[in-house]
Amino acid sequence: MLVLHLLLQFQKRSAPADRVRRSPAAPEHVAHLTSVRVVQVETELRDRITARIPDREPEHADVRKHSAALGQRLDAGQLDAAAAVASHDPLVIVEGAAGAGKTTMLATAIRAAEQRGGWVRVVAPTKRAAEVAHQELGVPAESVAALVQAHGWRWNTDGVWTRLAVGDSEPATGATYTGPPRDAQLRRGERIVVDEAGMLDQDTALALFTVAAETGATLALVGDRAQLPAVGRGGVLDMSAQLRGLTFDMAEVHRFTDPTYAEVTVQMRDRRNPAQVFDRLRELGLIRLHADADELREDLATSRHDGDAVTVASNDEAARLNDRIRDERTRAGVVDDTTTASGSDGLSIGRGDLIQTRKNSTDLGVANRQQWIVQQVEQDGSLWVRDAHSNRKREHSIHLPAEYVREHAHLAYAATAYGVQGVTVPASHTVLTESMGGAAVYVGMTRGREINTLHVVADDMADARAQFIEAMERDRADRGLADATERAAEAVRGLVSDGPVKLVSDEVARLLREAERAERKAEKWEQLAEGLNQQRTSHKAQDEKNAETIRAAETRAAQARAEVVAELVPQAVEDGGTYLAAVAAESTALDRLATSRRFARRRARQEHQATTEHTRAAREQVRDTWGMPPRHGDSLTGWATIAAERRAEDDPRVLDAARTLASARTELAALKDRHDRERLTLLAQELGAERVRRDPIRARFIRPEREARDAHAQATETHREVERLRALPPREAAALIEAKRAAAEQARELVADRVRRLRGATNREPSSAQSRRDDPGLGL
Repeated sequence: MLVLHLLLQFQKRSAPADRVRRSPAAPEHVAHLTSVRVVQVETELRDRITARIPDREPEHADVRKHSAALGQRLDAGQLDAAAAVASHDPLVIVEGAAGAGKTTMLATAIRAAEQRGGWVRVVAPTKRAAEVAHQELGVPAESVAALVQAHGWRWNTDGVWTRLAVGDSEPATGATYTGPPRDAQLRRGERIVVDEAGMLDQDTALALFTVAAETGATLALVGDRAQLPAVGRGGVLDMSAQLRGLTFDMAEVHRFTDPTYAEVTVQMRDRRNPAQVFDRLRELGLIRLHADADELREDLATSRHDGDAVTVASNDEAARLNDRIRDERTRAGVVDDTTTASGSDGLSIGRGDLIQTRKNSTDLGVANRQQWIVQQVEQDGSLWVRDAHSNRKREHSIHLPAEYVREHAHLAYAATAYGVQGVTVPASHTVLTESMGGAAVYVGMTRGREINTLHVVADDMADARAQFIEAMERDRADRGLADATERAAEAVRGLVSDGPVKLVSDEVARLLREAERAERKAEKWEQLAEGLNQQRTSHKAQDEKNAETIRAAETRAAQARAEVVAELVPQAVEDGGTYLAAVAAESTALDRLATSRRFARRRARQEHQATTEHTRAAREQVRDTWGMPPRHGDSLTGWATIAAERRAEDDPRVLDAARTLASARTELAALKDRHDRERLTLLAQELGAERVRRDPIRARFIRPEREARDAHAQATETHREVERLRALPPREAAALIEAKRAAAEQARELVADRVRRLRGATNREPSSAQSRRDDPGLGL
């Protein structure tokens, strides 16, 4: 029973040729047994690890002078780790959070070891990771596979490591294996540093530990169990840490420019309180909500900058996002779409595109997941490219044949977490979906030095928060047989299958989660509706109070004007009458002057001059006081009223009443603006600030009551779908699920095809082509 317990495992975790196969007639709800080879490898690996545990812990020298010589300022954790790596300890385990400065620590460790006469060799699980280590440390680095292959290890056709002895024939070429070349020969006491050790698979680790034991080399595993695990059988770092019993943990984070965010990443790494982590990310403004996937891709295509990392859950998601980003860059003239090649994802590649190679090739000089900028596209579909992250002053171009491009190269604006792990960039975008696990979220959200944004398709922050918690609680890491056996036993106890029962169970669980989210969504919409109603009631009361104030001010202004006019009209009548009398007297004097005799003319002239002067004085007095003087006596009263009203405008009582009224009206306008802002603020709290900022008009017209009804209806329909599936036999239910998925995928492909054809028609317009020819190329 103990042996069976150890062997119990899911088939997907075993090597292809070593799986214990079941009969086609076997029921699909029966779990599979793992291969004997898998158990053997882990057992041997555990023995190799245990053999490296020293009886006494070795002494570690002080490395601070080496750190200072390099111009580095290491924290206590980095200094302890560097001293351990530089020591003679047969097995050192160093673990550090993303951004904790593992590379900086290794630089000091390498110098300290070399200064004491030791040798250090840096390897990594992938060639890409080795290239990154080489660029950052400035020392030669290679993949673990390259090192063990040099020592005779080979993958056979069944996907299992075998070993050549000196004198054996190479399976692929027939050449005689003569042993490791000079640059791969290990010296006794040489330190082998495995960077990104969390991604080391068990088969390769066993080969490495075997080679180290044969040559007397020591090992240092440097990585982070919180990040992505190995693609194959993993758990090497976890197993080594448990067996060794001593781990140098670098907990202080240095990568990020914001110390507060650095603290959040440490919480994210622990996975202990994802809800609190989400709330802190929200407070920092790092959560961006989107109404749907199309809006998300549109936002990323227009807001992403060259050099940013974009992390997604799957290659299919990466392809869709890469297509949209490339389209935007083509429209901007950064990518030349005149001559293109086709990549392994089926998307076009043109001059200026960012691509990645997906297969190591020593002949071509490329590594898996290495990124390149396309410099030229040949007519046969081959490419001339340069390293996108090279520090060389002079560019070095390489040529990728058309066949390699079609099969092993594709666009790289967005990538899965495996494609970005180990990379440090100015800014990072992570797209959260139900396919993404906690390790991938952590990797994506720790790539950017300055800012790391989480993009979520969600109706509101509550929905996004629930999705984040679910993702952080998903752990796909392979932690070895002990952990896998426990999970397998749990699966058997629940009779969880790999066939129709499993498919239906997963779909029912998904639908129930969807229904729960819809109910939460409905509840949030109802809460928002209630909040808006309360806000509307409060605003209405304030508006009515302000309107009453304005009415009172208008009444006071009218009263003040009427009182002042009433006081001024008699004076205006008097002054106007005086002016009209002066005009009449002047006219009479003029008539008298015209008819006077010779001896009376002098007196008449004097009288006329006197009346004329009197009229002029009266006119000036009226103009100064009332404006234009009256024309004749019949209109004196009307003139006096108009003149009094005009003069009343300058009366302090009228001015004061007018200012009071203007102030009330200004306050009303400010109140309306404040009410609008308060409504948008309330909406932003529930819907997300970014969503409201991007489309404030649409946000203003949202009807929460209707949205709540729709969400309740969605939840009800989802529960009905669950009941329909539960009522069917497993195979019929599974067939129904697969048919619906196929139909949905077909519909999506039709839409995507139509979008591609429309974009192609737009890109073929002469003016667009001319614009692209005139625009400058990419400058990264």
